[in-house]
Amino acid sequence: MLKVERVSHCYEEVVSLREVSLRVEPGDILCLLGPSGCGKTTLLRLIAGLESHYQGKISFNGRDLRAAPAHERGFGLMFQDFALFPHLSVEDNVAYGLKRQGVAKRERQRKVEALLKRVGLAGLNRRDVAALSGGQKQRVALARSLAPGPKFLMLDEPLGSLDAPLRDQLAVELRQIIKTDGLSAIYVTHDHREAYAIADRIAVMKDGAIQQQGSPFDLYHHPRTAFVARFLGLSNIFRGADSPMAQSLANQANLALSPVDPFLIHPAGIHLNHPPNRPAVALVGQLETLVFRGDHSQVTVRLSGGLQLSLLSRGIHDDLGAAVKVFIALEAIQPLTPS
Repeated sequence: MLKVERVSHCYEEVVSLREVSLRVEPGDILCLLGPSGCGKTTLLRLIAGLESHYQGKISFNGRDLRAAPAHERGFGLMFQDFALFPHLSVEDNVAYGLKRQGVAKRERQRKVEALLKRVGLAGLNRRDVAALSGGQKQRVALARSLAPGPKFLMLDEPLGSLDAPLRDQLAVELRQIIKTDGLSAIYVTHDHREAYAIADRIAVMKDGAIQQQGSPFDLYHHPRTAFVARFLGLSNIFRGADSPMAQSLANQANLALSPVDPFLIHPAGIHLNHPPNRPAVALVGQLETLVFRGDHSQVTVRLSGGLQLSLLSRGIHDDLGAAVKVFIALEAIQPLTPS
């Protein structure tokens, strides 16, 4: 459906995108994930037609979009700052695109009511948008972007201004609505948890280039670079040069790495006090920190060789400083590319 081929872009002499290539298939949600300044919003603006100077090719259903103005692309846009019209009611904000399309008043009202019901705002048609909460404003912005029947939906940090619990809730609702409508979408965020909740595929960006693309499951379990691993919240990254223990773990996992090459010990393969039913290295450590998270705890363990490991665990009630047995599955020791 959407195809980006070797797209590069500069702001004056600063390179913002470096030969970016990606695809969004029909019905898929692709998330552009990365830190501020990595180029994800610039890429979104190029696809939307809000900026036009670039090298490479952007096409939609086989049509080259270079000469197509933004208003002719038929894409829906949703932004972090809502971009609502403060002088218009909820109903008039949602109906804005339909009005521009020349949809008759009665049909506009029917569509607006149906959309407001779908986004959980039934009965608020005449409410002043200034009187709405942040979550309600974001629902209005979503309804407005869906009203004209877009061919493609683009969302730029749409939940960034909301608090964490509401952000988690709306991420799930956004995915359900987009999927129910059978839309394809690009979703920009810097929050990996948000990306996991909403995306079919994630493209992790750094310095204007895509570091890795894949499903949320694949990226989490098999990051390729040290940057991707860190950005996804995986902190157990070591080098053989760090300590004899680190080198020993790399050797036992048969990693063909130099002493300065990074490798990851994935937290999903670290077990406390109980060995896994697959090949593993058994070590002794000391419980250093424990943060209760409800159904699990965030734990750090200091191994006798000096390495500190971070993992999630259930059922850990030991006191800080207590000795623990640590079992590291060999498959959890994974090579990384420096970044």
